[in-house]
Amino acid sequence: MKVDELFRFNEWWDSGKVNETNLEKYKRYLFPKLLKFLQDKQIILLTGLRRVGKTRLLYQIIQYLLDKNVNPKKILYFSFDEEAFDVKDVIETYRTGVLRKDFKQVDKIYMFFDEIHKVKDWENKIKSYYDLNPNVKIFVSGSASLILSKKSRESLAGRIYEFVLKPLTFAEFLEMKNVKVNFEDAKLLNQKILPYFSDFIRKAGFPEIINEEDEEKIRSYVKLSVIERIIYRDIPKEFGKVDVGLLEILVNLFFKNPGSTLNIENLSKDLRRNKRTLMNYIHYIELSLLINLVSNFRPSALAGSRKNRKAYPSTSSLIFSLTGRFNDDIIGKVLETAFCSETGAKYYFRKGDKEIDFLLIGNKKTIPVEIKHKKSETDVKRFASIIKKLNLSEGIMLTFDTFENYEKGAKVLICPVWAFLLFKDKIIAQL
Repeated sequence: MKVDELFRFNEWWDSGKVNETNLEKYKRYLFPKLLKFLQDKQIILLTGLRRVGKTRLLYQIIQYLLDKNVNPKKILYFSFDEEAFDVKDVIETYRTGVLRKDFKQVDKIYMFFDEIHKVKDWENKIKSYYDLNPNVKIFVSGSASLILSKKSRESLAGRIYEFVLKPLTFAEFLEMKNVKVNFEDAKLLNQKILPYFSDFIRKAGFPEIINEEDEEKIRSYVKLSVIERIIYRDIPKEFGKVDVGLLEILVNLFFKNPGSTLNIENLSKDLRRNKRTLMNYIHYIELSLLINLVSNFRPSALAGSRKNRKAYPSTSSLIFSLTGRFNDDIIGKVLETAFCSETGAKYYFRKGDKEIDFLLIGNKKTIPVEIKHKKSETDVKRFASIIKKLNLSEGIMLTFDTFENYEKGAKVLICPVWAFLLFKDKIIAQL
């Protein structure tokens, strides 16, 4: 490897600063958290879905270090997304061609390796430098939880702090738009915030497109930069020879039918594919962070059944990328997807003819959550009846635009999804 390859990635060695095109003034929620671990020895592992801002976050940390007068040549960055180099070659070229010293002769060095999971046996190569050089602080990132296999976790046990950068939230979206709303004024601001929320669910998760208005460009960005790169590049590279056609069929199925129940038996018959193959492919898609799986809660076992899990896209813009405009047939499922994405909900409930979209399970209580595009008296009464039959006394119904309270048999607090995403704890406290 030539030193010139490194200089191409590390312009601050000459300029003393990160190129502004690689920076964003807005700093996501993980930025201050990561700064707290800058001086700890442990490796920082940053994972997350493609295009949610991991690389930009690394650049912001690099600029922070430069602002703190860290010697620019003691900060190394390299991306393996497009470059087929080995991490050991990168480190040794940096040591001999840039530092021109042994690492132990330097007080503190910072290394940032982006898309590290594309390097074979990366964990053991990183581990050796970590163990031998306590003055070297290492950051590694990857586009998915594909980055940490069971073997990797065992190899790096005790040496790594893992952080997941989640898709851009509605609260962050409003901050980037310079829109402020407080809990006390939520009802008064409902009509003002709804257009922003409608805009958000088309772009949810991806900071680079929050100001894009062309719907075709939004859809193309998500489809080409996220979905297709995962299907055609990330999964095949990680798992070897796979049927990308089958991957595409499954992804389209999940995105066009959000919240669909995974019946492997029926899928196997419909697609004429082996059940084990289907289960493996769904696992690959889940590991790539394209979907969230929600289990049917079983109170007696205090666990979720692995049967009949529901698959939701990891963010609502993935739905928009394939379906286009959200019509009345799908908008309710879009709202469910937004809720699942931001809350990390793990369970729903179904037994016989009784079904609840989500259960939020805390240490002190279980909160049933039902999501409807439009509130109807029939839906509210049915939800209240199910709550009562489950020996619970209260629940939350989320809609697109309604604030209301209902108390007949069970207490149902009704509010817009956007308000719950912004003020979850305060709304729950009202129950």
